[in-house]
Amino acid sequence: MANLKLYNKRLEYFMVIRKKNTRDNIMSIVSMLSVIIIALVLLSEYKGYYGSLDNIDYENIELIVLFHEIPDEEDLHILFDAYEDSINIVKHLEDFALISVSDNYRDIIEYLDRHPMVKAVEANASIQLMQNTNDTYSSSQWAIHNPGYYSMYTANGIREVPSIQDIDMDVPEAWMLMNQEATKRRQVVVAIIDTGVDYTHPDLEEHIWVNTNEIQGDGIDNDMNGYVDDIFGWDFYNDDSSVCHYKYDTSTKLNLSLPEDNDDHGTHIAGIMGSIAGNGIGIAGIASNIDIKLMILKINGGPEGTGSISDAILAIKYATRMGADICNISWGTTQYSPLLKETIKESDMLFVTAAGNLGRDNDNKAIYPASFMLDNLISVTFIDADGKLTRLSNFGRNTVEIAAPGMDIMSTVVGSYQTLSGSSMAAPHVSAVASLLYSYDKNLYPLAAKNIIIKTLKPMPELKDSILYPGIPNAYRAVQEINKVKQDFISPTINLETIYENENLMIPVNVVDKGGSGIRVIRWLSGRRDITDFNRGTTGLVIENNIINVSKAGEYTIYASDYSGNESIRVYEVVDDITAPRISFTYSVSEDYKARNVSIRVVDTQSGIRRVKYLPGNKKASDFLPAGSGTELVLKAGKSSFSVKNDGVYTLYAIDNRGNQSVKQIDIQTILSEEIKFTRTSKTMTVGEEYNLRAFVKPIGTTDIVSYTSSDESVASINNKGKITALKNGTTNITARTNSGHKVVCRIVVVKRG
Repeated sequence: MANLKLYNKRLEYFMVIRKKNTRDNIMSIVSMLSVIIIALVLLSEYKGYYGSLDNIDYENIELIVLFHEIPDEEDLHILFDAYEDSINIVKHLEDFALISVSDNYRDIIEYLDRHPMVKAVEANASIQLMQNTNDTYSSSQWAIHNPGYYSMYTANGIREVPSIQDIDMDVPEAWMLMNQEATKRRQVVVAIIDTGVDYTHPDLEEHIWVNTNEIQGDGIDNDMNGYVDDIFGWDFYNDDSSVCHYKYDTSTKLNLSLPEDNDDHGTHIAGIMGSIAGNGIGIAGIASNIDIKLMILKINGGPEGTGSISDAILAIKYATRMGADICNISWGTTQYSPLLKETIKESDMLFVTAAGNLGRDNDNKAIYPASFMLDNLISVTFIDADGKLTRLSNFGRNTVEIAAPGMDIMSTVVGSYQTLSGSSMAAPHVSAVASLLYSYDKNLYPLAAKNIIIKTLKPMPELKDSILYPGIPNAYRAVQEINKVKQDFISPTINLETIYENENLMIPVNVVDKGGSGIRVIRWLSGRRDITDFNRGTTGLVIENNIINVSKAGEYTIYASDYSGNESIRVYEVVDDITAPRISFTYSVSEDYKARNVSIRVVDTQSGIRRVKYLPGNKKASDFLPAGSGTELVLKAGKSSFSVKNDGVYTLYAIDNRGNQSVKQIDIQTILSEEIKFTRTSKTMTVGEEYNLRAFVKPIGTTDIVSYTSSDESVASINNKGKITALKNGTTNITARTNSGHKVVCRIVVVKRG
């Protein structure tokens, strides 16, 4: 390490002292300071039997041999006899033997692997200490590896801060495991919705997200997403593409943060996740071992780092549309915003949110969005290197889910490095661990990632009564768990139908998620559309109560997406009701000829009946349209009735809810009967027997009503339809009469059975 005199001299050139608020210590920026540490060497996974012969010195190869039982020296010599010229026993201890092989190494490995005495055989290899990277300030990164102390860089030099060993996230172990695996991992995009980020920083530039569908500087919205020249993201605070704002410092000859925009905070968050590891400068980002890309979405600025909820909503929609996997939110507000909550809920990103730095209980006074209880959101407070909450750490047994390292965190700022503390620093530690998980699976969905992180937490007993899940992320255990996650590759199924309610055309929407990640968003647009028109669910009309109301027939496109990013659309044609109602009727004349009773039935199988009326005379549909014209009838189960006094023509009118009309004329005529006859004049029946006695009336179409009577109802009864029931022995006369006075008689004799 350079001596203190030289160190202080370099500080004068490279360091900028920054004052934090009165609750924080004065932190400082240190640039380009070389610190000699032991380099981390990640071992490659050995292939083959229990190892690989790749990169092995074949002139002097050594094999480790484990036995099922402890062999003696004679057993070993017998075992190796076949290759005695090529094998030398270097060491033998109980069931362990180390042998050197000078020739025929592949044959010897195959021979030993098949031998019943041998439990396992693998190539010996050199190892090195697993500590931190060769990055300048790696000794300060206790969150990655905590040996019981960490380096604190201040204006006065470097001091060692004692801590509790292993209060860390086991990051080097996770890196080693991932390096040993043959799994091909994907790119992970993390949206940083915060201040701007220094995209030219040498420790970050390789991990900055680039919008490849936009041409820089041409002043054209090439990808037509509504933002011109959004190469690295968007500055919603200034409403332009300038996602970082610099001020050249003549004393340090560095581009530092412009005070009016204050982009250090977002840059610090970016470094925790994505600083390039092993490049000999700065720090190592926790997710630096994967292809992480940091999308810069600036919503905060000014001396106090303030922003607006409206810009936050726009930034979330941008990140969702542009395909970000994770969203880091290291800010908060006490104002509850239903729109912010809904925007987060409808995104397929995992949101990692800071719980706040006021040392208070979020259960009593919520901080948003951290206090939104959503499946795709994790709320995070911060601990120190002893595994304890600080006096400024917010807590909440119901609203703060987990903790993460957040005290004395060295990371990038604009043009340099700085130590900061708070839940703002804790959130990106969790986002980085989530990024490691997302690198394994493009269909990993937020709740699955959240559950892995919570399931594999490193327990922190001190947090038991303070947060919901008392622990911090364990990167190593989380990575071990990823292969157990159920994947969702199934797109949602969209079921639709058309119903007609009053004047409305309605499309009930039923979306089924068979993959298990859950339905994220459902939208619709008129016309025939492509899936890209919905921009990952950020474009389209909201469906209220699973019903789409439309005013006219035509094609409509419905979109659905789940939290794994699987999308579906269905183009659906709404066919209007163009069929008029069907009207049928019957009428009868009362026995005293004073009333004509009309029974009607009206059927409409689509939009339903809006109104039914009648008028005397031969009328057209237009005669019923003026308000108050005609007598309105009330339908029950599609039926109604009315009475008139006189014969003549009457017109029935019906209109359905889509405006289709029907009219039907009734010509009511009273036709008197002239004659009535039975088919027989007598009949013998047995007790309990039934018989239908038919009366024939002339002329056909008479409106007279036929009534039936029995002279002795104790012998046989008859109903108004002519059905006779024999009751006991005896004789009775059945008489049928018409309104006009015509009658006919049939004699019924009832006898006992058998």
